[in-house]
This record gives sequence, C-alpha cells and structure tokens, in this order.
Amino acid sequence: KEFEILMNYLGFGDPDAIVWAVGIEEGGTWCTDKKSQNLSHVKERIRKFTSKIIPESPGKDPNFRIAHSIAKIACGISNSYHDWKKEWKDYRRNKLWKEGSKTCNINIYPLGKKSLKSSFPECYKELFGIENWEDYKEIVEGQRFQKIREFRKEKQPQAIICYGKSHWSEFEKVFELEKEKSEEYVDKLTKIYPERRVILTRHFSNGFSDDICEFIVEKLKEWNVEIP
Repeated sequence: KEFEILMNYLGFGDPDAIVWAVGIEEGGTWCTDKKSQNLSHVKERIRKFTSKIIPESPGKDPNFRIAHSIAKIACGISNSYHDWKKEWKDYRRNKLWKEGSKTCNINIYPLGKKSLKSSFPECYKELFGIENWEDYKEIVEGQRFQKIREFRKEKQPQAIICYGKSHWSEFEKVFELEKEKSEEYVDKLTKIYPERRVILTRHFSNGFSDDICEFIVEKLKEWNVEIP
C-alpha cells in the first residue's frame, strides 16, 4: 500500500506548474534501520500523500541546496521580480513551490537512499516489499515513468528542467526524447531539446554555478516562459 502511494505521489509544489524541475530520487530515506523506529508511524505519514503534487505550506522556507538553484531560475523568469541575483532568496522564501507559484519538483524514482550509490535501507523490505534495486527499477520504469508522461500530457508544462547528469538517459526515456534533436552545450553541462522544451543539466548540488542558471534563464526567456 505504501509503495503504491509513493508511486503515485510525484513531488511537491504547485499542481498547475508551468515549469517543472525533475530530479532523480527523493533526497532522504523514508525509514531507517534503527531498532527504535516505529514503522507504523512512517506508514501513517506516507498515507497523507494523497495527491500527485503537494504544495509547500505558506510559511515554509525550503532552505536547501537544490531549492537555491531552482529559486534562482524561477526568480529569473518571474514577472514579479527584477534582479534574480539579488532577489532569489526572497523568492525562495515566499514563493517557491507554494500554491500558485507555477513551479514544482518531481522525482523520477520515489524511494530515497542516503546517496545515489548507496543501497536501500533494510527497512524498505518490510515497509515497501522492495528486495533489490533491479526489481525496483523495472517496476518504476514500467509504471511511474508512464504516470509522469500522462501527468505531463494533462498539465502541459511550458518547460521541464531535468537535473542530474548521471541520469540523463533515464530522463530521456521518461520524456521520450531518444529520437528528438538536441543541442549540447558542453561548457554549461547542459543539453537542450528545443522542440520538446526539455532541458537536461547537471545536478543542483554544490557546484551548480550562477553562470549555468543565467544560461537556463535566458533559454526559458527565448521560449517566452514567464511565471508570476
């Protein structure tokens, strides 16, 4: 039941977002292997995820590295702000991923690990029935990737920014880009599919420079993508 819920829960932000940021997987684990952990409480928390996209609460400031990069890009194409390099923190604090912000963050894999290279915590076997990565990957690619495609068809976002160079091939699979024409900008660690309005870039972690942010902002402006 819990795995099914998280397969349907795509991410956080505005359900009617026109700009999607798409990452690889949830940033943290849903449970730990501490003996004291009560899995019934974890299940309770997961069962509150009843929508595909859940907005951030009005008073919450998403103050973490990935949010910084997305806030800079969103602020750069917002018609309510004029200088993203000075105003992005205010944007992150007051608008990013809130209802009406027209931005959201989706992850292609729903179960987080400590890092991309680490294995699942043992508690995932009991909580989700997940034994190994290969089985999990096959289920996700067969079902969740299709859910994301269907959600895109329903919502028709104006632009999608996928971050995480190690998983560009998975992003291309999700958004069916394998036969599409692309433009690669090696110096910006970015690949663009202009016809599909999809941008593949490096991960929004340490090292994602303002130079790349500015490049993406200008590309979105070329496409006339503007948010409130």
